[in-house]
Amino acid sequence: MTNMNDRGVQHRKRRMMALRSLLGFPDVAPVSSGLAFAAVDEPTDALMSGLAQKAIAERQDTLLQCYASIAAEEVMVTVLVLRTPLGAELLPVELIERSKAKPLELITMDRKRCFSLDSRWQLREKKVLRQSRLHEALAAAQVRHKAMLANTNGEQAKWDPQIVIFQDGPNPLATNQ
Repeated sequence: MTNMNDRGVQHRKRRMMALRSLLGFPDVAPVSSGLAFAAVDEPTDALMSGLAQKAIAERQDTLLQCYASIAAEEVMVTVLVLRTPLGAELLPVELIERSKAKPLELITMDRKRCFSLDSRWQLREKKVLRQSRLHEALAAAQVRHKAMLANTNGEQAKWDPQIVIFQDGPNPLATNQ
């Protein structure tokens, strides 16, 4: 039986798969990946703290797509949970394109830090683009993201069970379909 009331899970899966693909992440997460992906509805301080603790415990940075509510279709903010020697940082990020031939990268909203995935799918901090190129790089990334979303089928989208969608806390609402 098909559950037509999936509470936005299919839509969020489609968005997450597009994001993963644009960052150069493989369709099926490698066993040793240093980056996890998740989506959360109505992010609270308690939820974000729990996800930071989960990232620390599992030794895996996490890229979160945060939605304002269960009904929301657009991502409110994307947050990178970056592990540090003293805990974890929660960094609001957006996509940036350095080169049309390479995967997109993440840049913090304050424009002070930039990250990309290396060949082992670990986050690596990179030098931030010059201010004069930032606007163009952000716009190019938006164009690629919209094009990828248009080419991603919701129900038929590839789904990696390592992607978890959270609702009330760090207990999975949906993992496999």
